[in-house]
Amino acid sequence: MATPSKSYDIVVIGGGIAGIAAAVQASRCGYKTALIEKTVLLGGLATSGLVYIYLPLCDGNGTQVSYGLCEELIKLCNIYGPGAIPANWREARNAKEPERYRTTFSPASYMLALDELVVKEKVDLWLDTLVTDAKLRLGNISAITVENESGTIEIKAKRFIDASGSAILARRLQMPVIHTDNYRSIWNYEFDHGKMQMHFGPVAIGNLMPGYSDEVLKKAGYTKNSLIKATIQGISGKIVTDYILKTHDCIREYYRDCYENKGESREEHFPVKLPIMTQLRQICAIDAVTPMTDGQDWMNVTDSVGLVADWRRPGSVWEVPYSSLYAKTGPANLLFAGRCMGAIGDAWDVMRVIPCAAVTGQAAGLAAALSLRKKTQPNKLEYSALEKELRTLQIPLHFPELGLKKPKK
Repeated sequence: MATPSKSYDIVVIGGGIAGIAAAVQASRCGYKTALIEKTVLLGGLATSGLVYIYLPLCDGNGTQVSYGLCEELIKLCNIYGPGAIPANWREARNAKEPERYRTTFSPASYMLALDELVVKEKVDLWLDTLVTDAKLRLGNISAITVENESGTIEIKAKRFIDASGSAILARRLQMPVIHTDNYRSIWNYEFDHGKMQMHFGPVAIGNLMPGYSDEVLKKAGYTKNSLIKATIQGISGKIVTDYILKTHDCIREYYRDCYENKGESREEHFPVKLPIMTQLRQICAIDAVTPMTDGQDWMNVTDSVGLVADWRRPGSVWEVPYSSLYAKTGPANLLFAGRCMGAIGDAWDVMRVIPCAAVTGQAAGLAAALSLRKKTQPNKLEYSALEKELRTLQIPLHFPELGLKKPKK
């Protein structure tokens, strides 16, 4: 029996913020676009991962640096739930992250807004669909194989965008990818004595949540010091399973301690929601033509597709190269966006967050569409054509356009 198939112009893998931005932009350009997501919920780490902070679009000194779909998506955060952008962010100087152009949101509320947007923009959405393989023809991806409740399906397209966060297409095609150390991050949404709030558990950067004492952690097989050193590289089925089980061990011991040793009631303090995905931030990055790396903030980039701010500190802004969105080797019709685009070292820590995912996603979606229009491959697309379209969308590309200069030390 022949495998059923579907055909599109552009297929985007991964329904996180990068994938949503890529698919929406491609569809707005008039191309038949599919968005494939392995869970039943859109938003990726922002929603399923309970990372409920849309980090800053500004430099911390009153200047917005990220525009386009990045700004459009932040305005969707609070439609169906609480949260607000600080009213005076433009007046702030050397601002702390919560004082900048950012917001918190309810993950469930944001999910509702995101799939509403995708459907409105006529993107063909495939939920609960897992990518299992990719086929090559004459050096390009001709189709991918997916699995869902309908069985095995072949999805054909002219352009593909990997916004999976784990470089799933690159790994299925055995393309070179870059790994780095990941740390453990234990979050859950909880009810705590009359309030619903996010509970930030141990994060192995030396900043561990009160309540996760060595006495508690030892019962889960850890100490604070061992958690800090418990790094992970890459991704596999076993890594995901072990990560989830060990995370749950820590959370169980935390609540057990609350009930047995602190006299708290299970009716007053209990977990409400756990992440439905591993919270590994830096899994696999592509070996890009122009990788972003340490010390490149305030560096002029000739093929910039937008600007992003360092969420960790004010006064640090980066231009993002288009050539960081495609690999040195591999299929010519494949682009990358979000956490698996070409960024390493300190730049990876900057680029792995929600606003940067939106910036790279929109750029990848636009480039895929333009390459079809120009009848060329994405890695051969003339930057001048992409630049023209980005400017039409009123997206600033270089520091001087916003009156920005590198701060003096």
